[in-house]
Amino acid sequence: MYHGDMAKLTKMPQPLDDRDRRILALVQRDAKLPQAEIARRVGLSAAAVNERLKKLESGGVIRRFAALVDARAVGVPITAFVEVFIEHPRLEPGFIKRVLEMDEVQECHHITGEFSLLLKLRVADMAALQKLLIEDINAAEGVRQTRTVMALSTLKEESYIATAARGATS
Repeated sequence: MYHGDMAKLTKMPQPLDDRDRRILALVQRDAKLPQAEIARRVGLSAAAVNERLKKLESGGVIRRFAALVDARAVGVPITAFVEVFIEHPRLEPGFIKRVLEMDEVQECHHITGEFSLLLKLRVADMAALQKLLIEDINAAEGVRQTRTVMALSTLKEESYIATAARGATS
């Protein structure tokens, strides 16, 4: 799981070339795509693709490989977005540490506007959401106010990041 500033995480000294970007586009769509097939699509040998993938991982460009799980299939169909107002900046690190440990919190973002943070939550039902909000989030030191928005349906939910590579989806 990623926790922190993206600029600190990415350590790759050289810029990404078009082939790196095409490789990234392909593995984002299908991390199980054989390296020989990636090599065919980007015009490299399988060994060269393997080496590039290792460098992209060690450089922090690829943070990890993961399975995308259907939330409904595993019993957590409720998606909520919670804006959190932290009353003083000195209390924010403690709150962030706390939410990073909560499996129900899928995302945590600093945001502009009247609130400090935006959380994306996934829970089994309304009772679980109420418990999480009351006992964990609102009860945390420094939380002055929260505002919750429920997702009625999800039309698009994507983890893909455009790489600006030519021919990336070939």
